[in-house]
Amino acid sequence: MPPPDATARARLQGKRVALVVVIAVTVALIGASAWQIIPAVFGANITPLPPSPPGSPARTCAEGVRRMAQALERAQGAAGSASFGERLSPEWDDAGDVRKACDASPEGEDAWAALARMRCAAEQLAPRGGELATLHRDVIAHLPADLR
Repeated sequence: MPPPDATARARLQGKRVALVVVIAVTVALIGASAWQIIPAVFGANITPLPPSPPGSPARTCAEGVRRMAQALERAQGAAGSASFGERLSPEWDDAGDVRKACDASPEGEDAWAALARMRCAAEQLAPRGGELATLHRDVIAHLPADLR
């Protein structure tokens, strides 16, 4: 049987190794999360929809997103007895077709997601008249240069 000091040192060494492993795994997970989250929060790496000919899914998506974003700005600023959804008409009446066109590419999906975030914020801020400029810039950044 080893002396008590040797057993205590071995246990202490085992605890240290276990702590190093746990800390290394934790740092790796935090680093990987930060690598994915930080660019998304600050809008880095936005790839706009490519310029495309009229009638193509990318062009339909870009034009629809632009039109619906403008409707959101208009609907939020308009006061009256009409509901928020009614004030989005007629631009949002073909939202399903625009979404299908946007689903044809990763850039279109990102543009649609930015528009959905803007709509959610506009619905929540409409009664109080909150500012949507930052979200509007995010939506516009996803559009091709000729539609900005």
